[in-house]
Amino acid sequence: MTKDNFCWRACFFFSILVTLALVGCGKKDPGADATAVPEVTVTVAHKAPLNDSLRVSGNLAALPNRDAKISAVVPGRIQAVLVAEGDSVRANQELARLDNPSLHDQLRQADAAVAQASANVENAKISEQRNEGLLQRGIAARKEVEDARTQLVVNESLLKQAAAARSAAQTQVARSVLRAPFAGTVVHRFLGAGEQVDGTSNQPVVEVAQVDTLELLGTVPASRLSSIKAGAGFSFQTSEVPGATFPASVAAVLPSVDPATDNGMVRIRIKNNRNLLKLGMFVSVDLPVAENTPQLVVPRQAVYPDEGGEPHVYKVVGDEAEFVPVKLGAQTKEQVQILSGIEEGDKIILTGGYGLPEKTKVRVKP
Repeated sequence: MTKDNFCWRACFFFSILVTLALVGCGKKDPGADATAVPEVTVTVAHKAPLNDSLRVSGNLAALPNRDAKISAVVPGRIQAVLVAEGDSVRANQELARLDNPSLHDQLRQADAAVAQASANVENAKISEQRNEGLLQRGIAARKEVEDARTQLVVNESLLKQAAAARSAAQTQVARSVLRAPFAGTVVHRFLGAGEQVDGTSNQPVVEVAQVDTLELLGTVPASRLSSIKAGAGFSFQTSEVPGATFPASVAAVLPSVDPATDNGMVRIRIKNNRNLLKLGMFVSVDLPVAENTPQLVVPRQAVYPDEGGEPHVYKVVGDEAEFVPVKLGAQTKEQVQILSGIEEGDKIILTGGYGLPEKTKVRVKP
């Protein structure tokens, strides 16, 4: 090998080594991302008055004793259903009829028995009067008069029994006609003509309810019950009926609290004069309350759901984020009341907390 060739090869290998060295220096450390510290913003849990509305949600129902599923109380086949969904009905209006000939046969038999018993009573009266006259004239014996009186009493008793049987038969026939218990609207029709009913409440034929005033039974944290006053009026709108405003009032605050959830119930009465709201519809109302006592609050965005949907916050202790389950109270558009889990003055992650593992080191943005 000549000296020139040796020098050229030496330079060539040297350049390769330099290139490899430069490429190696330019590679990113694969562990660098794993050690990166997430940046977060924090807020401080503090006490503040909640002078806003309290959101209450639930399904709409009719007022107590103003929603009835009407069933036949005697067995038979439905002859006709006389109403349809949406029809307005009067109190005692016929809704459906059963075809049950045996009930009418029993009534006719009862009528015949009453007629026979009445005739027997009249004959016994005539016999008693005749024997009384004969006794006064000395022709009849006193025993005959007493026997006639006894027969009259017996026949009068039989007439009463026949009349009671006829009344029962009339009642049974009347029960074959289903009537509205109050004025309202037919909200559901369960059965039609030709279907068989067994005379129990398990087979309703129609449902009638008063829908001009509806009621919402909502859950309220026990700590907020004292801020709700029965009789307080307000109005609300719902996305279920865009553009409509409904007047409402607090009918009652129930006097008990569920010890398992520490929640109470409130009954809200809603005017529905145009029947725009429907039974069973889920609505939310913002109930105005006046809460002057400061409560422990954090911004709504500082509360995160865990894998099961339960609320929690991340409390910053030193340079670590601690996973803390919390119990929520009242909520406004901006704030959430914290009933337990953290204390006043705790630093809470506001943004950047989604998906952080327990005891994750964090860097707080200034």
